[in-house]
Amino acid sequence: MGKLIPFEAKKNKEGKLDKEALKMLKIADEIDSVILKHIDGEVDARDVAGLLAHRLGTLMRHVNEHDRKILWHIVMKVLKDQSEVGVVSDL
Repeated sequence: MGKLIPFEAKKNKEGKLDKEALKMLKIADEIDSVILKHIDGEVDARDVAGLLAHRLGTLMRHVNEHDRKILWHIVMKVLKDQSEVGVVSDL
């Protein structure tokens, strides 16, 4: 299966992936698997992207307001970098 999200995992002093990085990689693989399973002739990638954005917004509501603002900037940067979009504008 191709990776939808290249993930830069942290390594410990011995050069092995730490437990948190391994857990994040497992979660990323599971998310990729679900996405790839459902993107086909009946489900458009744009619809899945909208669904993921909706779910991420819901998830962020469970974080305090200060951390939510920080997360918002991180999400915007990662999304912009991963999608190779130069400028994010209103549609």
